[in-house]
Amino acid sequence: MYERLATKLAHTTSIKWYPKHGVKDNWIIDAEAELGFLLPPSYCWWLKNYGNARLNGGNILTLCQPEYRDIDDSDILYIHRLNLADEDWYRAYPNRLDLFVPDSDELYFFDLSAKDEHREFPVMCYDLMNDMIYQYAPTFSDFLERLLDEHK
Repeated sequence: MYERLATKLAHTTSIKWYPKHGVKDNWIIDAEAELGFLLPPSYCWWLKNYGNARLNGGNILTLCQPEYRDIDDSDILYIHRLNLADEDWYRAYPNRLDLFVPDSDELYFFDLSAKDEHREFPVMCYDLMNDMIYQYAPTFSDFLERLLDEHK
């Protein structure tokens, strides 16, 4: 199902990841229980097979070992907890789950209000310079493919 993406990942130098650092199934189950919804299948595939990555000075957020989840800023739950603690942020973005904050003037997030029939959330880009939000990709796997294509 994700063969094209796996091939691109095998031949890229733009995204760095650490082999054999995939996420365990029970970490995903625990995260979904805390979030109150299932994570998108393509994101779960990524977590299980790759687990983590860096691009342009930022981490594509992952799920860390539970014992480090309260201190690791590459963990999607840690960042989500920080966002929820900021009441102004939560009022402004109640359906946002941050995904990737590169060292630039944009950030990417799952739009939790727009799940498709395959349980995929679109990935949105928040252009901070222009204060614009737009759909970057319809799924997480499309998001990764587009990043790979743009950062060859």
